[in-house]
Amino acid sequence: MQTSDGDGLDYDVLIIGGGPAGLSVALQLGRSLRSVLVCDSDEPRNGPAAESHGYLTRDGIAPHELRRLGREEVARYGGEFRDSQVTNVSKDEDGFTNTLDTGETVTSRKVVLATGVSDVLPDTDGFEELWGSGVHHCPYCHGYEVRGEQLGVFIKAPEGLEYAKLIYNLSEDLVVFTDGRDVFDKETRAAFVDRGIVIEDEPISALNSSEDGLESVSLVDGRDVARQALFYPPPIEQHSELSEQLGLQVNQAGLVETKRSQHGTGFTSVDGVFVAGDAASGSSQSIATAVGDGTEVGATVNMELSKETFEEGR
Repeated sequence: MQTSDGDGLDYDVLIIGGGPAGLSVALQLGRSLRSVLVCDSDEPRNGPAAESHGYLTRDGIAPHELRRLGREEVARYGGEFRDSQVTNVSKDEDGFTNTLDTGETVTSRKVVLATGVSDVLPDTDGFEELWGSGVHHCPYCHGYEVRGEQLGVFIKAPEGLEYAKLIYNLSEDLVVFTDGRDVFDKETRAAFVDRGIVIEDEPISALNSSEDGLESVSLVDGRDVARQALFYPPPIEQHSELSEQLGLQVNQAGLVETKRSQHGTGFTSVDGVFVAGDAASGSSQSIATAVGDGTEVGATVNMELSKETFEEGR
């Protein structure tokens, strides 16, 4: 495997985050004979879910199993791993010096952030405990498994109404919970009611669970609405503080602004730093798209390294 060819750096690329996007970047780079270190703190966004769906040939796989298989493939091409968090990244004329939470420092020519995002959940009693089991984000990932059941959708703004229509396709027994917010205009409310969708405007006080998952939604007025699954599109924030530390631009949706050009994708405002997967503005946030984005970013980084190596005559 080629390394940094005598430039004194430990690795060609440091990849921060070992989920589907980061592992996909590492696979591309390893197959391109680049020296790669993947640092991961084992805090996957989909960790609470028992199964992952919608990824061809791996539908239904447990999230941790997908990551294990990915690591095996990356290691086959010489990729290395540290089960640790990167706490600081600093850039100089030679590359990057990266500090791990173990106190170790490693140097690299390029850095890829594949750190993902975190879901910001309501502080409603029972919500966090049921996240990933009785309460779900993605109807494509978990909708089929609860099809035809008593479903609910929790929306906080008019923008969530299109999301609610996705859930309407899954069951004839659907309740839209607004938690007391002004979500519907008169015409849209009538359209939902005409289709047999119940709208609950009373604020939510708690989610109640049983051995099988969600059992009911408790409202402030004392009523319990029986539901077997609830869908909620949460706001998000960057999982890692490194994007802020590096001065990368984050948009209103909480995603790092990345650029696509004729030379590739994942570029950021800091030369040599790339972003792949859920954390990036160009990703649509699923396992399949994270893998695809990682593949593209990996190829982009390799192209940048190839150009630099050729121009430097190394």
